[in-house]
Amino acid sequence: MKPEHIELSGVRDVADVIERVVHGRLHEATGLAAGLERRDKRGLHDFRIACKRLRYALERFEPLEPSLESAAEHLALVQDALGEVHDRDVLLAILPPTMGQTQRRLQQERETCIDRAAEEWNIVRAIFERT
Repeated sequence: MKPEHIELSGVRDVADVIERVVHGRLHEATGLAAGLERRDKRGLHDFRIACKRLRYALERFEPLEPSLESAAEHLALVQDALGEVHDRDVLLAILPPTMGQTQRRLQQERETCIDRAAEEWNIVRAIFERT
């Protein structure tokens, strides 16, 4: 998945650059957040990558705009939870069919990780709604 292009022509100052980049990356992540509801591998992967891009943008600009720190921290938790989902998906793909109990446990853990990611994403959204 390629990142959305962020138009920087005509920027007036650093604050304008920050606003455009953060808004662009937030828009990208928000557009892919439906992967949390669908809970499919591809949707979750694309959303995780978009969250990573948003987090990196926030961390890049954090020294100039300290209010971005909290959202970056919660995005790290989103990424961690989705990384755990990916780990379960890999295990489920290679698990022998005779291990039904383990399969059910991994699927439960996967769902719990997705729920945790969704909770953290809701916090991120709330942070940006306040600003």
